[in-house]
Amino acid sequence: MTTISRGSLTIPTSEWGASNPLPNIFGTGDIHSQSGFEDAAEEQGLADVSVEEQASRGQTALPYLDQDGYLAAEQPQEHATMVLENAHLTATFLPGLGGRLWSLVDRTTGRELLHQNDAIRFRNLALRNAWFAGGVEWNIGMIGHSPFTSSPVHVAALTGPDGEVGLRFFEYERIRNVTFRVDAWLPDDSHELVIRGTILNAQPDATPMYWWSNMAVPQTEGTRVLAPAASAWKYGAERVLSTVGVPLADGVDITWPGRTVETVDYFFDTAGTRMPWIAAVDDDGFGLVQASTANLKGRKLFVWGQDPGGRHWQEWVSGADSYCEIQAGLARTQLEYLRMPADTAWSWVEAYGALQLDASVARSADWATATGAVAQNLADRGLAERLERFRERDQSGELIVELIPDGSGWGAIENELRSRAGLAPFPAELTPFPQGAVGAGSETGTGPEVDSETGYWERLLRGEPMSTVEQDPANPPLSYQIDRRWVPFLRQRDDWLASLHLGVIAAAQGAYADAGAYWQASVDAAPNAWALRNLAALADDRGNTAEAVAFYRSAHELAAGLLPLTRELLGALRRAGHHADVLALVESLDSEQRNDGRVLVAEARAALATGDVDRCRGILDRDIEVLDLREGDALLEDLWNEYQAAAGASRAPLPRAYDFRM
Repeated sequence: MTTISRGSLTIPTSEWGASNPLPNIFGTGDIHSQSGFEDAAEEQGLADVSVEEQASRGQTALPYLDQDGYLAAEQPQEHATMVLENAHLTATFLPGLGGRLWSLVDRTTGRELLHQNDAIRFRNLALRNAWFAGGVEWNIGMIGHSPFTSSPVHVAALTGPDGEVGLRFFEYERIRNVTFRVDAWLPDDSHELVIRGTILNAQPDATPMYWWSNMAVPQTEGTRVLAPAASAWKYGAERVLSTVGVPLADGVDITWPGRTVETVDYFFDTAGTRMPWIAAVDDDGFGLVQASTANLKGRKLFVWGQDPGGRHWQEWVSGADSYCEIQAGLARTQLEYLRMPADTAWSWVEAYGALQLDASVARSADWATATGAVAQNLADRGLAERLERFRERDQSGELIVELIPDGSGWGAIENELRSRAGLAPFPAELTPFPQGAVGAGSETGTGPEVDSETGYWERLLRGEPMSTVEQDPANPPLSYQIDRRWVPFLRQRDDWLASLHLGVIAAAQGAYADAGAYWQASVDAAPNAWALRNLAALADDRGNTAEAVAFYRSAHELAAGLLPLTRELLGALRRAGHHADVLALVESLDSEQRNDGRVLVAEARAALATGDVDRCRGILDRDIEVLDLREGDALLEDLWNEYQAAAGASRAPLPRAYDFRM
């Protein structure tokens, strides 16, 4: 009999520091958004969604704020869990961290099917910065790791038409203005955890859409990844797609992750497969298999690689235990979006379970033999038919029996906004967004969300005055919007905060001249660091370095204790060639800011620029740790090379602490 239970997991977790109140207007982007994949628009029916629009939307996570306030220190922390269990599997989810499937244990063997990190160790790989390795995460909307991967989502306990029990994780996604839900079912005698994903676009316009289920699995020398494909698209260090054979590419068998040298993605071409699947098995032929209905057609293998930079990245995110990722998505690759029509719901069904192959078959050099064994195993289970029946099942027979409202209040806000526009709310029987939900982050420590992040927008909708905290321009806004539906409400107010928000919405629409005018109006109404900083970022983006520096200085005078603002000012001073000013600013900082990794890099570069090579060397000898180093960022390698060139001595190899080359 399947049971649902609530519990907790205590695991070392990165400490949260102060979150970043500065909107990421221009973004840092995901490395996958840089290739273009220019045939996506035509192939996927994106006639009215240009490649340029896709790329621009992939550069920033607005309206979400960056989650970059985590610290290097890790402390034991208790995380709430939801557990589904039957006689064959135990599935453990983390609702406070995006509803991630953290553990899937095969009860017959007692073995874990997923990679579990030794800690929840936040690193800068997600749309909002903070990401951690392990388990299965659900990525929606934008190229990259989900806005919710390190934030709480709503949870509901379900009962099915035959009395079976399940779980629903759901949220409202504010970039695409859609709701999504992940339903987890574990029928009484099932050897597979069944996941049904659903996205609802209830708006009158089409939108680009993206979904990838990202599975971390253990990687050893004997790990092999199998998929029903004879070719794949490769995306590596060159950051362009190329087509390769499977399993052999340039004479190398790419299906053994532990033997792959470079950091690389392989997107398997599963076209024509009735039930796409992917599996990762060990030396004994045992491991995880994931299969789905045909509409979740993409399959991917990601490996960090065995070169020094890849190994360092692996340890940076996961400690001593190696892992690789196998993934499943709606599109062929992660470099493209699908066009999701207006007033449309998309659903697909996935299965996760243990796979046991004959070891010699799993290792066979004959690709057809190895993959055929998996296909036969899944056929013997009747899995394709079961998944299709589940996809076609009438969801009206699935009832919510308990709501655990730990997610955000944005779904309820959107329902109120829709009501004022004469639109129906989201179906309460599917996604019952509770009024007053605030997110569990501030209560459990699992994220940097704050209780009142929706408060301003609630008062704005209802014509209520700003709170005392909001009236004070020394306090940053706790949240932002990018949807133009908020413009009429904001225009009813004539204050510094409304102008600030109007500017952010204008910038999100690409109307930068209007944005600048709004931000200047905000400063004129009440000098505030937030509008001044946005004016600085806008000037910097336009190449007006002198103007950017002036605005940044003014902003920093009003909020000198804000580390993200200090970092941005240091960057602007460097780009303007004011290296002595960089050093003067660094020397004025308190010890916490001065010892920040990015501040140390700025100091080292300024020391080089002013001829103080010894000062730079002294900083480099400290093994600078840039905790939020972005995937693909050559910051530390560049600094080392600049130092080597300035030192004039014979070149020393890049120290391992700085080797993040991919």
